[in-house]
Amino acid sequence: MELSSLPARPLELGELQELNDSGRFRAVFPGAVFDLEDTEYKLVPVAVLVTDGSVVAVGYDFEDGWTTVSTESAADADDELKAQVEAAGQTLQRWARETNQRWTDSDGASALLEEFKA
Repeated sequence: MELSSLPARPLELGELQELNDSGRFRAVFPGAVFDLEDTEYKLVPVAVLVTDGSVVAVGYDFEDGWTTVSTESAADADDELKAQVEAAGQTLQRWARETNQRWTDSDGASALLEEFKA
């Protein structure tokens, strides 16, 4: 999946919802949402993108931008697809820990906001 259409920063929750409504995806799910106090921002550094043919887990890395963390063929049955989306979310959590993503630190929300505004 081509990720160059994603912005070079974390997504705002509204942008993720726009992707979901765009018709380009069967569904789009946030893998994490940071609701930043004292701002109107809700930032999403990881997401699961479901197309007709695949389930793609993507994560935002401060150094490399958006990266594909995992991809698999999408199941036809809704219950199987739901399980795939949940598994992709777990894969994103593991990826964030294993790659020491800064947004997982205690000041991660602040780092995300700085990156978003840059």
